[in-house]
Amino acid sequence: MKPGLFNYYFGTLICCIFIHFNSFAHDIIFCGERIPVSNNFVANKLMDVIRRQVPNVNLPSLRNRARQYFPVVEYYLRETGLPQDFKYLAIVESGFQNLTSKVGAGGFWQLMPKTAAGLGLTVSASIDEREDIYKSTYAACRLLASYYKQIKSTYGIYSWVLTAAAYNIGIGNMTKAINKQGNDYFSMNLNPETAMYVYKIIAVKELFEYPELYMQSFGYNIFSAQKSSPRTNTENITNDTSIFQTLQVNVSENDGTHPAEINVKQPVNNEYLNNTTETIIEPDVQKFQYITAYVDGKYKKFTDGEIISFELNEDLKLKGSYTRQGNKIMGKGWLIDDRVFVDLGYGDHGVILLDAMDAKKGLALSSLKNKQPVLLKVGAGEN
Repeated sequence: MKPGLFNYYFGTLICCIFIHFNSFAHDIIFCGERIPVSNNFVANKLMDVIRRQVPNVNLPSLRNRARQYFPVVEYYLRETGLPQDFKYLAIVESGFQNLTSKVGAGGFWQLMPKTAAGLGLTVSASIDEREDIYKSTYAACRLLASYYKQIKSTYGIYSWVLTAAAYNIGIGNMTKAINKQGNDYFSMNLNPETAMYVYKIIAVKELFEYPELYMQSFGYNIFSAQKSSPRTNTENITNDTSIFQTLQVNVSENDGTHPAEINVKQPVNNEYLNNTTETIIEPDVQKFQYITAYVDGKYKKFTDGEIISFELNEDLKLKGSYTRQGNKIMGKGWLIDDRVFVDLGYGDHGVILLDAMDAKKGLALSSLKNKQPVLLKVGAGEN
């Protein structure tokens, strides 16, 4: 895509998110830690990385590989006590491909031969277990857990952000950087790759988990194999990061889950794993509440950008608004990976639409029919 079109899309993206962020509180979260986007430098850098990641995340081949391997990675992260957001690290590292870098890092998790061997993997001319999704994922979990515990032990801080950065730069270089510059990744002067690394993971997560929010800004479904013709006016586009200024964000050890000990279990056999990969609602009743509703209307010939209506089965209470049972809410729907994602207009993470049949985000096409039950996942900060 031409740079001019990128600048245009980025500008329209900024305008759209401006509306969302100024209407509702928005937190950018990585592993439960709030990212300080109220800082102009951080905001500008993150938005630039999101823009640059759109072509990569939009590749059908990448999204297919992610759907194939995410259940495996999610299982190991869950079993080892690591945050689920680390599954996006594998996308940044390899796009879930068995690649070998110029310096010798290889496999799905781009482990160096010496590091891989130290984690129990066989790396030889005849066999390279870095290319085994099960064994390499378990090894990567062990490595992340060891970095997390070492940072905690040495500095007395809990930080998944620094753990992720250490995965890229190495724990030795990470400790040197902390000793010289303190423990705030976002203010550190690191090499260009590491300085961008955590931003890339966060950008990929945003585009995978909240794709419906970026549709309106582009004017068409950027995740569809058949896209409408993009607009081409590139004049007077600015990088407006003032959208983040209304946020109050503080990263502390109270954000997210920061266990003192991480139990890294041995991998299970593949047959058992394949039977335990279905994603369900996690036990987060302290952070969210779930409101029931119903699809209102018929959408047999659903098309991208179509308005979908829902009737509330319970009162929906949010900061600044109150919608009673029986009233209707609506939003634009977009078909992404065979599910319909709906932007209900309550801000990025405020109210998320789930399919009541499988508790997953977005609606299966078979659920897009009149009176079909749905769930609204409401963030605690919205109540």
